[in-house]
Amino acid sequence: MKIMKGKDNKERFPQEFAIYIPLMSDNEKQILYEKEKDFSQNDSLIKVRDFIVDLIPSLSKPSDILLFSLGKILYFIADFETLLSYQDQYVSTGLELWGIRVLLEREMNEKAIKQASKIKEKENLPSFYKLHSIRSIARGYLNLGNYEQCKIYLSELFEKTVEYQKVSKKEKNVLNDILLDGHRDNFFLNRYVEEKIKLENNLNIALHIAEELEERNKIALFNYLMALLQRDAGKLEDSLKQTNFSIEILEETGNISLLAATKGNLGTINVVLGNLKKAEKIFAEILESFQYLGESRYIVLTIKCLGDLAISKGEFGEAIQKYEEALSIVEKLNMKEPYQYCVLAELYLKTNKMNEYQLIAKNLQEEIRTNPSPTIESYLLFLQGMFNIEKMNYGKAEELLSNALIIADRQGRGELSAKILMNKILLNLKKYDVEKDLNQLESALSDLDHLLPYFRENKLYNEHVAIHLLQGKIFAIMKDYSEAFNTLQHAKDILTQQKDKRMLQTVDERINQINLLFPEKKEHKIAWVLDAFRKEISDLEEFGLRYMQRSHVELDVSPLALIVLHRSGIPLRSFVISKKTVKDQLLFGGFIHAIKDMLSELFQEQQSQMLVITYGNYKIISQAHSKGFSSVAVSAYDSFSLRRKIHRLTDKLSELEIPEHFYGELSVNVAKEIDNEVNLLFGHTLEYSDELKVDI
Repeated sequence: MKIMKGKDNKERFPQEFAIYIPLMSDNEKQILYEKEKDFSQNDSLIKVRDFIVDLIPSLSKPSDILLFSLGKILYFIADFETLLSYQDQYVSTGLELWGIRVLLEREMNEKAIKQASKIKEKENLPSFYKLHSIRSIARGYLNLGNYEQCKIYLSELFEKTVEYQKVSKKEKNVLNDILLDGHRDNFFLNRYVEEKIKLENNLNIALHIAEELEERNKIALFNYLMALLQRDAGKLEDSLKQTNFSIEILEETGNISLLAATKGNLGTINVVLGNLKKAEKIFAEILESFQYLGESRYIVLTIKCLGDLAISKGEFGEAIQKYEEALSIVEKLNMKEPYQYCVLAELYLKTNKMNEYQLIAKNLQEEIRTNPSPTIESYLLFLQGMFNIEKMNYGKAEELLSNALIIADRQGRGELSAKILMNKILLNLKKYDVEKDLNQLESALSDLDHLLPYFRENKLYNEHVAIHLLQGKIFAIMKDYSEAFNTLQHAKDILTQQKDKRMLQTVDERINQINLLFPEKKEHKIAWVLDAFRKEISDLEEFGLRYMQRSHVELDVSPLALIVLHRSGIPLRSFVISKKTVKDQLLFGGFIHAIKDMLSELFQEQQSQMLVITYGNYKIISQAHSKGFSSVAVSAYDSFSLRRKIHRLTDKLSELEIPEHFYGELSVNVAKEIDNEVNLLFGHTLEYSDELKVDI
């Protein structure tokens, strides 16, 4: 964690205000430099506000830069009423720019964009006024969800910042201050679509600029954003440290809005850690702050967090109330939140409110028609599958869930893929209870194997154990007692680590009973093996809703390299990550040789399973298919979403005519089909490479 500069408590104005003093009138500069002895650079901005508010009446005509700097302070401490009253008193472009920021906070985005665009076109304005207006336009489009327009204006902001660096030295700090706002928006624009390492590099650059400026609020902001990134990656301890560091700074400066947002991350971390009471207290506290500030977007987000807390506690009626409250505000603001409507629809299904569910489902279908979204399409197909399960239309339900899973896997939406897999397992168990068809249990086992990494990544140990217990029961029903013993032993290992004595006793009993079922004693009957799956189904239904609203971990789903490998060990097609140079012949040649024999055994046994091998600092994720090929990814991480993509690729390529014998020449049509499917799954993050050649 970077340490904030300026902790020596120098006698001067806080840097948030001090950077503007060199640009003010000579009279104002003289007054302010004389008054510096009464201030410390670590003072609250509220103290600075009180001083400037007292100073302005004594000036015959305050400069626009002084009014601009006052506007900034009033905005930062969320004293919006005073800011707007000054805007009424003075004809000031500087104050108007901060008034536009208030409009953005209050979700009046179209009005803000219109006003900022007018200022942008004015002649003879200071360069940082121009940048300020451009950034406000970009932020407005970001709030509206118009990401393409946001990108255009952020690009203009960054380009003009470089162009304006030729201005005087005293303006550079002011330019950099606005540039940091652009970095903030760029983070939220790209948080879920860019590589973590690139986002982290950008944040470190921004944090370095903020530290050079000694701008406490910006230092706190970028530590907060870094904390969000660490939380996304599952590094909760690092995220907690940086969040607390930001909170410490913001409590000092008086920035109420950013302080509340940062505490929101503290609340989410506590949810992940299972400290639900503490999280609820934090969310209730920050909700009051956002309601006081009138920041509708954050009010909606916080109420939704309280709704998710209710889901975690199994209080579905309370969750519905919170989601309905949040979405009623969304509708008034004319915002688009189709994902949250999907969650509400799922809650209605869970509580048997079918009329309410069908109304939302109909609206979501219209939303997809007018604004196509693969994520919402996948979620809606899942909901329709669940609806058909309730109606016992199992065939239709299975078709809908399978289609939903294909889309979710392609999008890399781990929380959706896991949710759909969970309910496919439920469907197979319910069908087995009705038909006693072992094929349904085999399908359930396959899906359980794919689902386990989700629980591992999210550190959901109780759920992980429950899945192993279910696997053990299914293996015992199928009389595969060795596998039943192994899976129960995995459950025991987790419980031993977690020191859960009560569950350990249950698992030990099951292990001992399974030992009695090995071939020489297999006439012995055990109640929990023979019982219907009612208890397991009930548990899985709870997991499906309570733990999968959003994945806590967003690991990178773009591998460093991807190879479709023939059974002979010769690559059919090779791809490498774009934007990086991957030319380590030893690495790729070495790993292919390392797994070739193992893959050959799988081909001979006609198996189709996923294997993960650690090779140096890399993870090799491979799925072999009985048709004589395997999909192999080399990645920095092993993630649930990446495994799903590899599984989806293997499944799709099994439909192609893979040659039985291969000597390095692949037909144009097959090569094109492979390239198309890789592009569907990974977009432009991977590109074809002929460098990955292996001599056999």
